[in-house]
Amino acid sequence: MRGLLAAVLVLASLALAGTLTDHFTSPPIEVLVIRTDQWLFCQDYGITIQVKAMQPVTVSKVRVTAKFFPEGTLIPDVQPKEFPGFSLGTGDWKQLTMSFNYCPRQRIDPLILLEISIYLPNYTLSYNYYIGRVLPYTYDDLLAYAANLEQKVKDLQAQVDQLNKKIEELKRRLSNKDAEIANLSTLLAMARLDNDRLAQALAQVRAERDALRAQLEQTKAQLDEVSRAKASLETQLSDTKKQLDDLKKAYGDLSDKYTDAQRTIADLQARLSELQKRYDELSRSEQQLREQYYSLSAKYSELSGRYDQLSKAYDSAMQEKAALQSRYSELNTGFTWAVNMATALAVALLFTLALILTRRRSQPAPAPAPPAAPAGSVKAATVIEEQKPTEVLVRWPATVE
Repeated sequence: MRGLLAAVLVLASLALAGTLTDHFTSPPIEVLVIRTDQWLFCQDYGITIQVKAMQPVTVSKVRVTAKFFPEGTLIPDVQPKEFPGFSLGTGDWKQLTMSFNYCPRQRIDPLILLEISIYLPNYTLSYNYYIGRVLPYTYDDLLAYAANLEQKVKDLQAQVDQLNKKIEELKRRLSNKDAEIANLSTLLAMARLDNDRLAQALAQVRAERDALRAQLEQTKAQLDEVSRAKASLETQLSDTKKQLDDLKKAYGDLSDKYTDAQRTIADLQARLSELQKRYDELSRSEQQLREQYYSLSAKYSELSGRYDQLSKAYDSAMQEKAALQSRYSELNTGFTWAVNMATALAVALLFTLALILTRRRSQPAPAPAPPAAPAGSVKAATVIEEQKPTEVLVRWPATVE
C-alpha cells in the first residue's frame, strides 16, 4: 500500500511540474507542445503541437496518445489521435491541433500523460508530456490524502475483524437455536403421547418455534448483509494488496536483474582469466613447436643432402648396369653365331663323308679306314638359350619429406 501511495505521489509531483508549453529538441526536428485553453472538469482538452524542421525532413505520420489515469488506479483510459505524413524544409514548421474529452466518475481531474510519436523513414521519435490535475493539490494535501487512505484501510480492516466476530457469534447462536429446535422437537414427540395434557404446551412450543424461525430468518438476512459487506471490503482490500504486490514484484525484478548482471560480470572475469591462462599455455606450446620445427628442418636438410647423394649413386649404378647388359647382349649374340657356324660346318662335313663312302662302295677296292676327325671339328652342337638379364631392384630407405 505504501508503494502505491509513493507512486501516486510521484505522478502527482510530475503532474504539478507541467506547464502550459513545453519544448523538445531532437535533430532533425524541434517539437513545441502548447495547451491552447484552460482545461476544466469534463470538457474538451485542447492541444497544439508545432513540428519545426532543423534540416529537410520527411515525416511518415504523427501519433498522439492521451492517457487519463483515474483516481485510485494506474490503469489509464487511452485516446489516440493520428495525423498523415508531411515533408518540411529547413526552418519550415507544421502545426497540429487536436482535442480530447474525458469525464471521470468522480469530480476529480485525472493525471494525464501525452505520448507523442513522430515516425520518420528510418526511426521514430517519442516524447512524454505530463499534464497535472486542474484542481489545486499541494504536497501537504497529498500527504493528508495518503494518511487518510491509510486510516481508511485500517478502519476497513477493523470493520472486517468486527464482521468476522459477528459472523462467529451468529453461527454460535444459530447452532444453539438448532439445538433448541431439536430439543423442542423431542418435547413435541413426547407431547403427542398425551394430546390432552400437553395441548397448551404444544401451542406454546409452536409459538416459540415460529418466533425462532422469524428470528432465524432475520439472522440469516443480517448474515447475508454482513457477507456482502465483507465481500465488498475484501474486494477493495484485494485490489489494494494487488497494486502493492505489483510494485513489490517490479522492485524484485529489478533486484534480480541487477544480481544477474553482477553474476554475469563475475563469470566473464573468470572466463577472461581462464582464457588468459590458456593463451599463455598455447604461446609456450607454440614456442616449443617452433623449436622442434627448426630442429626437424635441419635434420630434413641433412637427409635431403644424403638423399641427393644416394640418388646420384643409384643413377650411376643404373648406367653401369645398362652398359653391362649391352655388353652381355653383344657377347651372347657372337657366341650364338659361332655355335651356328660350327654346326653348319659339321653338317657339311658329314654330308661330304657320306658321298665319299657311297662312291667307294661302288668300287671293288676295300674301303679305307675312316678318316680321323679333324682336330678342330665339333662332334655335337650345343645350343645355349639366351638368358634375359634380371634386374635387381635396390630398395632405398624411405624418407619423410
